[in-house]
Amino acid sequence: MKRTKTRTITAAAGMLGVTLAFAGTASAQPDAPPAASDEPFGHPGTGQILPPAPDEDTMFSIPDWIGNGSAVTASVIETLPIAVTVGCQGGGSVQVHVGGLAPAYFTVQCPVDSVGVGSVDIPTRPGRDFQFTVHTSDPSIHWGINALQIRPTH
Repeated sequence: MKRTKTRTITAAAGMLGVTLAFAGTASAQPDAPPAASDEPFGHPGTGQILPPAPDEDTMFSIPDWIGNGSAVTASVIETLPIAVTVGCQGGGSVQVHVGGLAPAYFTVQCPVDSVGVGSVDIPTRPGRDFQFTVHTSDPSIHWGINALQIRPTH
């Protein structure tokens, strides 16, 4: 039986941004949960902060978003881990929160003239719904995200 993926991406300035899920590994720094913010959501950019992830495993990819953003996803294969990678630029930092049964938090530093990258791997866990929030230290910061499910290699 062939597995099909459902990809739903919805973005809107000023409200819940994108439908997605994600995780990754590497240079992200663990951080405390970000404080709630009354700052408005950002808006789509016109560039590409991160190269696209391999299509077969991609749950979603946001090439360029400016300012705060948020996303939710459903129908994740709960027997596969998730990799989330966030890249940013513009000075300052972004705080990333992946909500679910076992939440993950990390911070990525955003250089002015290059792209800072951080990621986190989320192990297999029950629950198929995730919420992702990216809070920027400055509303002009550009960021991109790739989320994919990690398939076993044979």
